Amino acid sequence: VVYLHRHPSILDCIITIEDMASELEAHRAHWTKQGQGHVFQWADQLNDAEKAQLLQCIQLCDPVEVNRVFKAVSESPMSPLLGKNKVQPFPDVTKISESKAEERAKWEDAGYKLIAEGKVALLLLAGGQATRLGAVFPKGMYDIGLPSHRSLFQIQAERCVKLQQLATARTGKAGAVIPWYVMTSPATRAQTEAFLKEKDYFGLKGENVFFFDQGLFPAVTPEGKIIMESKSKIALSPNGNGGLYSALHTSGALADMQKRGVEFISQYCVDNVLIRPADPLFAGFMHANGLDCAAKVVGKAYPEEPVGVLCLIGRNPGVVEYSEIDAESRSSRDSATGELIFNYAHICINSFSLPFLQEIATKHLKDLPFHIARKKIPCANEQGETTAPASENGWKLEMFIFDAFEYSQKMGALEVRRNEEFSPLKNASGHPKDSPETCLADHCRLHVQYVQRAGGIVEGGDAALVEVSPLLSYAGEGLEAVVKGKTYTAPTEIK
Repeated sequence: VVYLHRHPSILDCIITIEDMASELEAHRAHWTKQGQGHVFQWADQLNDAEKAQLLQCIQLCDPVEVNRVFKAVSESPMSPLLGKNKVQPFPDVTKISESKAEERAKWEDAGYKLIAEGKVALLLLAGGQATRLGAVFPKGMYDIGLPSHRSLFQIQAERCVKLQQLATARTGKAGAVIPWYVMTSPATRAQTEAFLKEKDYFGLKGENVFFFDQGLFPAVTPEGKIIMESKSKIALSPNGNGGLYSALHTSGALADMQKRGVEFISQYCVDNVLIRPADPLFAGFMHANGLDCAAKVVGKAYPEEPVGVLCLIGRNPGVVEYSEIDAESRSSRDSATGELIFNYAHICINSFSLPFLQEIATKHLKDLPFHIARKKIPCANEQGETTAPASENGWKLEMFIFDAFEYSQKMGALEVRRNEEFSPLKNASGHPKDSPETCLADHCRLHVQYVQRAGGIVEGGDAALVEVSPLLSYAGEGLEAVVKGKTYTAPTEIK
């Protein structure tokens, strides 16, 4: 009898029952030495399939690393980068609203040239299941209710298709390609990959789509003991969006970028319905300013808005939670502009140079801190049966993507308009914020404005259910020949 193990970071391997028993015993000694021997407390009661599951979980974990991380977060449970460092406003922010048209055109031209030359890649944090939305499939498959019923994945892929066409048209260089790197959780990998393949990648070429898995990390008790979900299963969860750096390296994605000649990587999250993937203006901005790391930000809506704020921690760029800035500083405003001093909300739209990502992945992984998320974690009781705790019983340990910012040699930020580039889907239908309804309204309002700017008329105005196909226009450009002088009645898709 043999068992086929699936490990997200190694090749499939075949192991016999005898070898499996021997390997479990070898691990037991090591884990016991590290104070995590309780993971094996039911091992002798397991059938062969359960032993295979336990072994697979064990192969995903390093008890030495778990103990190291637990010690670090226990000694510094708040943001590890703050410490005694002074938090100051981030100084290097360029506002789109205040930039000159010639400057924006220069950045955009440079970005299109980089795209046409194959030097820009797209990096998607595809997230997990859309459980908070009441769905049991990956969030990128969600339909917010557009007239076309496009999923988030389709919107983003087709914007990328259009951008490739624009790059070719703008530069005269045929065959522009934007490789798409898609990081999934292990739980959503198969379904995400199958969905995009079935849809023929919505016009992108499969050879230019690279899937890879986010890493996992075991949940622990407040005493540092790894939590067992059942007799044969460790409670594992994704290690946060900061796990991106390691996953890029171990999956071969960085090597693939190097092989392709990619220089700049445009990163975004799947749930932003207004995302401009691989934005040529952003790529050109980064290139023109010689940056190795850049972030798009938006102005905070109000002082207590629960968003991370881009700032300086000591002398280095970083992001702190609004709760980590004292109340007086949170509400302080610039006397000249009236803006909040700590105004720039980090919306997880970043761009990195390839050397920056390579340096983080090869030199600084151990330096990136973990953060505690206190959760109710399903766990095994004394009999090994899975139970749902009534209160918080453990810690999920996560890394954040922005904790690598401090290693940037030169970082800048671009403040964009929230109503044009940021509307996240976080909550279920009916919620007053960041729900399918708010995302649909934001998307259609922007597209109505695209039509109106191009000389079209929309009955019902900003509230009309109108969609401009991403295959027709990436971000409102080129619509005059299609819509000028025409009147549109909602619901409608303009294509």
